[in-house]
Amino acid sequence: MNVPHPAQWALSLLPQALAQRLPLLVIASFLMGGLVATWTSYNLFERRAALHSAETSGGELQQIIQAAHFVDTQQDTPPYLWSKTTGFAADSDAHTVPLILTLGAVRYRAAVVFDQRPKRPDLLRAGAVSQSASGRLGELSKGISRQDGKATLVLFLRDGEALTITAPDLWRDRLGETTVALIGIAAFIGVIMAILPLALNLAAPFQTLTSKNREPLTSLASSEAQMARDHIVRLKERFAIEQDKRVRGLAAISHDLRTPVTRLRLRTELLPEDITRDKFTADLDEISSIVDGALDLLSIRHQAETSHRFSLAALLESLVDDYRDTGRDVSFHWPEALDLPSVPSIFGHSGHVTVRASGESMMRGQPDKLRRALSNLIDNGLKYGGEVTVSIASPKADLLQVEVRDHGPGIAADRLESVLMPFVRGHGHGAGDGVGLGLSITHEIAELHGGELTLEDAKPGLRAILRVKRGLS
Repeated sequence: MNVPHPAQWALSLLPQALAQRLPLLVIASFLMGGLVATWTSYNLFERRAALHSAETSGGELQQIIQAAHFVDTQQDTPPYLWSKTTGFAADSDAHTVPLILTLGAVRYRAAVVFDQRPKRPDLLRAGAVSQSASGRLGELSKGISRQDGKATLVLFLRDGEALTITAPDLWRDRLGETTVALIGIAAFIGVIMAILPLALNLAAPFQTLTSKNREPLTSLASSEAQMARDHIVRLKERFAIEQDKRVRGLAAISHDLRTPVTRLRLRTELLPEDITRDKFTADLDEISSIVDGALDLLSIRHQAETSHRFSLAALLESLVDDYRDTGRDVSFHWPEALDLPSVPSIFGHSGHVTVRASGESMMRGQPDKLRRALSNLIDNGLKYGGEVTVSIASPKADLLQVEVRDHGPGIAADRLESVLMPFVRGHGHGAGDGVGLGLSITHEIAELHGGELTLEDAKPGLRAILRVKRGLS
């Protein structure tokens, strides 16, 4: 469970108990999300309110222009401030947009002076539709507000004086709607990125406990996760002890049965040679097979064998060759070959080269046990199907899959899982030799290599699929 460093620092500040972490994270998420939403909504609402106020204040601007012909002192006509000066000179770094204002029958030379370059100077021009004086001034005030920058409106009067109008609440620096929306989205993503590692950490320890990798929990895991881990460890230890006791008991019973079976076999030799003696011998052979098979199944995981790096495809090819040497109808399909054109040289013409990458089936494991497991599957196929086809594939990078298919009667779908249990035969008694332990032993060997054995109805026949981990990483 890899947690980024800032998240580790934040997690170290949280309580250890999950019951306390969860409410705190929920509250923190609501507060941070509410803060972002409030800031975004406030800026958008404030800008739209300013635009509306500017659009509806054309009457106030008209009153200011009319009063400017009679009043010389600075006046306050909310939301505007105005004054008269002799001439007007803009700063060298200011941005001026000249205008001709037509207010009824009177035309004024005017200019709008911005501290920074206006974004949409075209909004300051008059439209094609005829407007009243207050309507035109309201539209102009709104156009100035939409520039989102500090501005001054200057009207040049006929006597050489200049009327200067400012609106500190309307014509000022502010963020545009697009900028506000982008900042709000970025802040929202930042909140998610800050909360997400903390939220994922709530479930990550439990996912670690349920995974097959069995990675250790970090010190930042919640106390509930650590308690669950400790409880699982204790259950595993108890299960291992109980399982070991059961295996040892069954192994002892199976081993002790050999002595009376041997005595019975010796006493059977003293009986007259007739049908009764043959039946006794057959029964004793079956009991011996059951005892040997049970001992084999119980000890398969504890049989010492060194793990090696080998090619499973090569192992299969060797095993199939052994069967074919004895006249058995077993075939092996290699992984799909590559037919590559060769490069012509001075020694000959180009041709085609067939490449089989046996390295694709490399793994680390116990080849003797796997050979035995695969032999069990092939023997079952030959017993009930007469013809067996073996193939190998790699469905995942760390997984190998061997398929053994026969063309026999198959097994009913409702019994495909039960036949993997010990002493369960696929076709009942009398169908052939065996006590129903071959598939169980194969399944144990597959689990020993991190895989599994599954059976599928091939219609006709049975498909046994053995999956094992490569174990190379």
